Amino acid sequence: MGKFKFIVLLIFAFVLVCGVVLVVDAPTSFDDSQTLIPTSDANVDADASNCEDGSCLIDSKKTEDNSSKKTAKKDTKSEKFDYDSKYYEVSYIEGLYFCNDLERAFKDAKAHHRNVMIVFDGAACIYCEYLKEDTLTDAAVQKEINDNYIILITQTSESPELTSQLNIYGTPTTVVLDGDGNELGRIEEYEPPEEYLAHLKEISGN
Repeated sequence: MGKFKFIVLLIFAFVLVCGVVLVVDAPTSFDDSQTLIPTSDANVDADASNCEDGSCLIDSKKTEDNSSKKTAKKDTKSEKFDYDSKYYEVSYIEGLYFCNDLERAFKDAKAHHRNVMIVFDGAACIYCEYLKEDTLTDAAVQKEINDNYIILITQTSESPELTSQLNIYGTPTTVVLDGDGNELGRIEEYEPPEEYLAHLKEISGN
């Protein structure tokens, strides 16, 4: 009888351990209010090893360094949005208001007659750094985005389902969609401020 109890306890322990492993390894869904603001890793620096012609190949094993974040200043025209809510990140790039929830982005886009703009970032992508430091900090580019878009940014490694769904093969890639999720156009490489701004206006017809 003692041997039987031992076997039952052994089986129970095995099932319990398997259950814990399954819970720990369970993948998280992109739609589960997952943040789209890239995480930072101070030990990883951007490089050009997989980059050419303004774009870098996707590397899902690395993360980027975003340690130099600044606090954004709100402009009066953008006050219609609740940037103090949990859905907006105002300290990623000064002057821009990044939405951190895809569902909320489309909801706000439809409510305020805007388009959704998703910037796909890459780990150790030097052209992504150029886009964030040079183009997305430009005053004219920021005004266009703040007036006409709901902007999100994510690393391809942190949003694999969305990356696959939108056929993202390199970074940086900017995808513009309307409030119903229909793609209007994309910019598949780094562009300096003037070109990026013209491209955005062309895509949205502004």
